[in-house]
Parts: sequence; structure tokens; C-alpha cells
Amino acid sequence: MSNTNFLAAIQKITAGGLPLDELLVAASGLEPDNARQLYQVWISFNKEHPLLFIAHFNCSTLLQQVGDEQGGEAELKAALALKPDFAPACINLGSAYERRGMAKEAVDQWRDGVEKMSAVSGDAISYKTTLLKQISRVLADNQALAAAEVALNQCLDLAPDARDVSEQFVAARLSQCKWPMTPENSKVSRRQLLSRLHPLSVCAYTDDPLFQLAASDKYVRIMAPIEDRTTRFDRRSAPIETNRKLRIGYVSSDLRHHAVGYLMVNFFEEHDRKDFEVFAYYTGIKADDPIQTRIKASVDHWRDIRGITDDEAAARIAEDGIDILVDVNGHTRDARLGVFARRPAPIQVNWLGYPGTMGSSFHHYIVADDWTIPDYAEAWYSEKVLRVPCYQ
Repeated sequence: MSNTNFLAAIQKITAGGLPLDELLVAASGLEPDNARQLYQVWISFNKEHPLLFIAHFNCSTLLQQVGDEQGGEAELKAALALKPDFAPACINLGSAYERRGMAKEAVDQWRDGVEKMSAVSGDAISYKTTLLKQISRVLADNQALAAAEVALNQCLDLAPDARDVSEQFVAARLSQCKWPMTPENSKVSRRQLLSRLHPLSVCAYTDDPLFQLAASDKYVRIMAPIEDRTTRFDRRSAPIETNRKLRIGYVSSDLRHHAVGYLMVNFFEEHDRKDFEVFAYYTGIKADDPIQTRIKASVDHWRDIRGITDDEAAARIAEDGIDILVDVNGHTRDARLGVFARRPAPIQVNWLGYPGTMGSSFHHYIVADDWTIPDYAEAWYSEKVLRVPCYQ
């Protein structure tokens, strides 16, 4: 929308003649800051409108887009004051609290939303499931595992087919050492829970190598389906140039105050710089701790790929001309399986973070020692095993 149309919309509002549906259309064609101004003017002239809460909600989103978190929270609170059971505002307000590090306030907000839910329609089920997922996730992150399990069990009653809920439910029980870790639920059988186990949980559930391989294979097929794997960044046949240093990239969410970070900090500091150019691709939570500072200082290139898509991350890795790409996460939290599925490097390796099999066709090797993978177990790995005296 041009500046002329923006001003015309403002004039129509001040004259009391811009219906809400026209406001939504007009704002959708504007830059966020202009759209925010349009909503704020409309709100000031329509205090008695029965759908005023929608305008407050949309305005909150625009304020957050331009970096005004405090203003966004105020608009969400205004929306909820007008319509206390408006679940989208409740969800977003809890998320705003979480971004500010206010975990308790976030959980309280979401719980209030669950309690205020109206009749269980299709939309209400979706919103209630989202609220319960948010509650359980934050509770689990803060080690309130028993409470997280209760929320996840309620979520399973509403969404028995949700694979991610099943995975989190089992993980919560596993973290509490509750057995069996796959109990019967009123809506989900033990067999169904087993079929949805995350590969990491499978490693705790059984030492059957065929079960572990099958679980990883199934997970990869679901989370990185062939039809979603763009070939734009496929460098599987890219030649490795011999007139320069070998470029090695390490992808990890744990290059920080974390067990993997502590294992790798000296590794990076001692990495051969004469023959290798080292890239670190970070996928984890925002961190600025001494371990991450040391790692950043010890690599040639640090790339933060937390907030970008798999396509964007794969493109960046391909542009860097990486020869060997190392997956330091495997099937663990904040892994970027989809990036590896796009084959941005000719050689891709599983190492350290997940000593089990990835079950994928795009992880070519796993680095291991004789304790991690005995000779007889190689048949149950999709990767070729590269043996070293000690894989850590």
C-alpha cells in the first residue's frame, strides 16, 4: 500500500468509517511500523467495538516485529482484558514472558488459558493442545518433570496421534526413571507409544541394535522426507580442492556450557590449523559463557545458524565450500537433521554427541572406538565406522 493509501485509511478511521475487515486488509499491505500505527489509530477510535480484542492482538504482533516487546505485551493484556478466553493472546503472552526469562509467569499464563477454555471445538482442541505443550516444555526445561508429565498426559488425551507429544511424554518418564517408560494411556496404547519413540529414548529403552536402527531409520524418514530435500545445495559429488586447506565444519547446539562444549573446547584449541580450515555452525540456545568464548576464539569461522531455515543453513555451508561436515548433535536436542539431508558437503560424519546410528543415507561415517561400537555391532549402523583409539 502506498503512503497515499495509508493516509487515506487513517482519514477514513478518523471519520469513523473503516470497518474491521477493511482494517485487516489495509494493514496487511503495509510495512510493520505503518501497520502498527494504523491499528493504534483504529483502536483509539473504536473503544466500544465488539471485536476490539482482535485489533489489540494484531497490533501486539506488529509491535513485537519492530522490537517493542513491552508494547506488545501491553496489547496482549488489553486483548485478554476484553476476551479472557482468547487463546491466541494467552499463548503469545506466555511466550513473551518466556523470552524475558519469566518461566513461572509463562506457565501460570498458559495454565490460566487452559482453565478459561470454552467448549471443546476443533479450534479449542488445537489451542488447548498448544497450551499444554508449552506448559510441559517449560516445566521440563526447568526440571519440574512430574508436572510436565501430567500436562503431557492431558495432551495425549486431546491429541493421541501427536508424535511429538508421545516422544516428550516418554522422555519425561525416562528422566524420572519411571518404569515402564511406555505405560498405557486412556487414548494411546503402549504399542503406539513404542512406535513413536525418539531414537534417543530408544537407546535408553533397549540395547537391541536392530530396534535402534529401525527407530532411527523411521525417524529420519518422517523428519527429513525425500520430497522435502531440495537439491539446490547438494554437493555430494563436489570435488575436494587440493590447492587449499581442507575445510571442516562442525554443526552443534552444544558449543557452550554443556558436556559436549567441555569435551570440545580443547579439541578446537588443538585443531591442526596448518592443513585444516575450521568452521563452527552453532544451532543452540543463546549463550555467552566462557566455554563458548574460547571456542569462538579457536575456530577460523563461527556461524550462528539458530534462526535460519534448513535451506538457508545448507546454502551457507555450501557457499563456505565445506569438504567434511560433522554432525556433533546426531539425534539430540536442537539438531539440524534437515540441513544434513540437503547434502551441503561431499562427506558428512556423525561424531561425539550421539554414538548411536543416525539411520540415514546422508551420514556417511561415524567416528567411534572399540568400546563405543564393538566389531560385531557394525552391521547395525547405517554409517561406515571410522575407528580411533578413543572417540572422545
